[in-house]
Amino acid sequence: MTDPRLSAVLAECAFHAQVIEDSLAETAAWPPFDADRVGKLSQGDRRLLDQLAYRFGKLQDTLGERVLPMLLDLAEEPLPESATFAEKLQRLERLRAIDSAAEWKLLRELRNQIAHEYPDAPDLRAAALNRFQAGIPVLLNCWRRVLQFIERTAPDCLRNA
Repeated sequence: MTDPRLSAVLAECAFHAQVIEDSLAETAAWPPFDADRVGKLSQGDRRLLDQLAYRFGKLQDTLGERVLPMLLDLAEEPLPESATFAEKLQRLERLRAIDSAAEWKLLRELRNQIAHEYPDAPDLRAAALNRFQAGIPVLLNCWRRVLQFIERTAPDCLRNA
């Protein structure tokens, strides 16, 4: 089964993931953030963090709003329209399309935390940035897990993405 809509959205996700991976290569040698370092970030480092945060949000939004619901259809496990997102996540976890519904919720919390600037609380900002950096590989693993699921259930969608 080939779904051109799924192929298109997978290509979008692949783009976001690639930008994240390229940016991670630039931040690999960064030490953990502390209040002092947060206050002394260069303009280039701020741009890189903004890019990571933007692409993190785009990848997670696209996966959550578009790809994950399509996976339930691919698996022929549709849920009623009234199903909550939590119910969908639990079903996707059971199908092994995602590692954990709880992990997905934590990634969402990270996304929301990184959106706050904490201008008067550099310690909070540093802690949020450290959690965010730790969460980026988790989101990329989630993306890879989705690709593995599609490879098992609808490999033609990957060939066209």
